[in-house]
Amino acid sequence: MIKNHFTLFRLTIASCMVLAMGCKRNNLEQAESKSYKAEALAHSVEGNPAYASTLGTNVQEFNELPNIQAEFNRLKVRVPWTDYEATGIYVAPNTTFTLTVQQLTGTRLPTLLVGTKLRASDPGNPTEVQLTAGSNSISSGQYGGLLWVRYNTTQTPNGKVRITFNSGHQRAAVFFKNVTTQAVWTNQLSTYTAPDVLLVGNRVIQIISRSTAQTYQAQNNNFVISTADNIWDWETQISGLDGSAPQHQLPVHNRMLMVQTLFQAHWYGVAVNHATAYYPGATSEVFTPLIAQTQGWGVWHEFGHQMQQPSWYWGELTEVAVNIYSLKAERELGISPSRLKRDNIWPQVLTYLASTAPAKNFNSTTDKGNWAFTMLAMFHQLYLAYGDDFYIKLHKKTRVDNPSNTTEFQKMRYFMLSSCQVTGRNLTNFFRNWAFKTATVNGSAVSLESVYTEIANLGLPQPSVEPSTLTEDNVLPIQNGGIYKIATAINNTSLIDCNSSAPVNATPITLWTDNGGGNNQKWLARSAGSGYFIFKSLADTTKVMEVKNGTSTAGTVIQMYTANGTNAQKWKPTTTDNINYTLSPGNAPTLVLDVNNSSTANGTILKIWTSNGGTAQKFKFVKLN
Repeated sequence: MIKNHFTLFRLTIASCMVLAMGCKRNNLEQAESKSYKAEALAHSVEGNPAYASTLGTNVQEFNELPNIQAEFNRLKVRVPWTDYEATGIYVAPNTTFTLTVQQLTGTRLPTLLVGTKLRASDPGNPTEVQLTAGSNSISSGQYGGLLWVRYNTTQTPNGKVRITFNSGHQRAAVFFKNVTTQAVWTNQLSTYTAPDVLLVGNRVIQIISRSTAQTYQAQNNNFVISTADNIWDWETQISGLDGSAPQHQLPVHNRMLMVQTLFQAHWYGVAVNHATAYYPGATSEVFTPLIAQTQGWGVWHEFGHQMQQPSWYWGELTEVAVNIYSLKAERELGISPSRLKRDNIWPQVLTYLASTAPAKNFNSTTDKGNWAFTMLAMFHQLYLAYGDDFYIKLHKKTRVDNPSNTTEFQKMRYFMLSSCQVTGRNLTNFFRNWAFKTATVNGSAVSLESVYTEIANLGLPQPSVEPSTLTEDNVLPIQNGGIYKIATAINNTSLIDCNSSAPVNATPITLWTDNGGGNNQKWLARSAGSGYFIFKSLADTTKVMEVKNGTSTAGTVIQMYTANGTNAQKWKPTTTDNINYTLSPGNAPTLVLDVNNSSTANGTILKIWTSNGGTAQKFKFVKLN
């Protein structure tokens, strides 16, 4: 569920659980996809340069940072992310507290937020106080709460302040991911009696009750926070924030609050400006290791609201398209089958697609069984056809185009045209099958036929496979995110093996006896679009299966190499029996992977060779997850 300061939209807990758990041609099918840049996952810039050592102490320093509005405008997202810094300081309700501000550099001073958004009430906006140099005496108000520092500017940031908390406050317990030990955490929860505590990761800050923290104090908090951090990063990844251009840089304020509310809300979770929040009944699924299982869907969903680009969703799709990001998190967590299959949505999808009823319309919620997840299947079919790259490129295109879409017609038109442009394919049949017929503007239905004319004028070819025919059961059995051992059809037991538990560039790939589950014999399949896959070794997922030097000559050997997105690292599986596959490299599509001399001896090299239909060129994929 999503809202902002001005929107009073609400869902009941039950309905929110259903939903929240509930032009330039750019040919995606032919273009090489860029690998996600590791440096894009660096820590967000901290306004507090000594974050881990001073949070919760009486004396803290803060650096001025850029104003979030410019980042918000650049990202083209629905709501701005968290733009203030934790202090680890708590003030009780109706209390006067004092602090001193010392200007170290610059001339501008920060504001202080008293209380955590949505912690004590709804809308629960904290009181914001402009600090002045010298002594400040402040009332905590009706709710009190944790204190936060907002120190941002629309000008060039050059300020730095030291804040000394003098009286009227308490130190809160603070858990730092991979820093705070279990013994220290237990001691903090016993020593610091402030009713709110913080758990701090690279991306997320969780705010929960001290009593909740005590209930779960024996759990692996490092796992919980790391999982939340990863989910945030995966969702920024599919949003195309890879640093490949200025528009696609991660923002300075790359952080999100996860707030446990103190009140019984009428929603399961909510995404608002600067925060996500979860009602008390969700605690066991949001703030525990269950976040990494199917019960974590609510968090994946609310994080997704923070990524949504309003330029290409409309009407009821606010609570539908958000689950593009939920499904991304689900895949990365290795949860299979997807929720669409677990909840038996695909039969409803196929029934809807087969319907010839004149009133059939994609935007209707009355002509579909589970309308929210049936609509989601439309978005997922584009993923099944084109992989993560489809959404990566769509997000990037939206940031570059910077459209000012406000009406349903404008948004549908932009989505339809952009989908064709980023895939390089004419998706008319896909959209007609899904009954993209009309958009509602000022209460009237406006035909989309003019958009179909625009699509035709792009002069794009038809897709090689019609996306609306795809489900998780009729795509290639090799699945994006699947982990496999790959056996040769020569004896069905010897496996493709990375010849090291810690591979480096040019480590050989050979045939070897099954070693009983070593990571060097496990391969993570990642879709590269157009039926191609990249195969990452679980021994080191930054390394992939590659034709040496990108050579297209028969006899060239296969090796491990750092992922770079080139065609020599892309492999197209082809099968005639859905059991055995040939693998053709993208740089030499007429050749196939081959076991040298059809030998099953340990250490036999793998190479590319002219296709001959022999068992040395056939491989069986055994799914492990």
